[in-house]
Amino acid sequence: MKWLPAVLFLMLAPLQAGDYPWSDAVPAEIAAASIIPDTVLDEIPCDWRPELTPLIKPLVKGCTTAREAVLAISTGLGNATGAYYSRERSKHNMNVLETLREKKISCTGQSILLVCALRSVGIPARAAGVLTWNHIPGNHTWAEAWFDGSWHMIEMGERDFNTPWVMENIGMLDVNSPQQRIMAATPSGNERWGMSTASHPVQAEDVTRRYATLALKWYQQNGLSSDFQKLMVDIQPRSLQPIRLMLLDEKHNTIETAYLPTARQDMRYLTRMQLPRTGGLYFLKIQGSAQLLPISATPQPVQIIRLGRLPAL
Repeated sequence: MKWLPAVLFLMLAPLQAGDYPWSDAVPAEIAAASIIPDTVLDEIPCDWRPELTPLIKPLVKGCTTAREAVLAISTGLGNATGAYYSRERSKHNMNVLETLREKKISCTGQSILLVCALRSVGIPARAAGVLTWNHIPGNHTWAEAWFDGSWHMIEMGERDFNTPWVMENIGMLDVNSPQQRIMAATPSGNERWGMSTASHPVQAEDVTRRYATLALKWYQQNGLSSDFQKLMVDIQPRSLQPIRLMLLDEKHNTIETAYLPTARQDMRYLTRMQLPRTGGLYFLKIQGSAQLLPISATPQPVQIIRLGRLPAL
């Protein structure tokens, strides 16, 4: 599209006055998809720039790179706008003007606000999220900022990229499950992403594999050797008393023991073990049961095993 650079020049003219040194490095196609749009997901369209931009511009004063600016905005956005996460919000997908009035927002509202804040100072941004978690009910939405030639995961209020609890939970996803995909909203996407039954789907691209790779790297950087896979085990129904679980090698030697979650513990709590990636078959055995459950490592950083009713596995 030969007209695209000329149109973008006119639309981005306020960003090219020297205030935002990073804006000149943005490719035209990315700017068109991730700076110019006024909507992020399925929120009601509104003209948010006149109200939001004056709140954001002081946050990036003195920043010389987009990376610095993204972190300055993510850490300062709450104070600048007065918005905060709350389950008491009126709806999940507030636009910026609704957020500035109500202040109480969901993770989706936080993502919309952060994406628009980044766009207001010439940083390409978009929303991304997981359709549903593997080990707990619900989903989650966050923002992605584009700089240094790639997309980077960031959340409102975070002081660094790749929020630890999100990375940990992404590592638990079954990347082959259609219900557990990670989507990034973009006008050029060939997927449809619906945030709720009441919303209309938006164009998106499937970025599950990229996040799976990122999560594996995160796990390795945070103490999980590449020789092991984190194994998380649950049992239903749960017992009131702790039950011992053993991880056996192919010769049935015990290599690790732990206790299964009890009925008194949070449903999000799962037993954690380390499953070697080397060797062949391994087994899980519940104390008092003669049955063995064969398991082997998968490519994902985490494997979740759900056991059935005792005493059989």
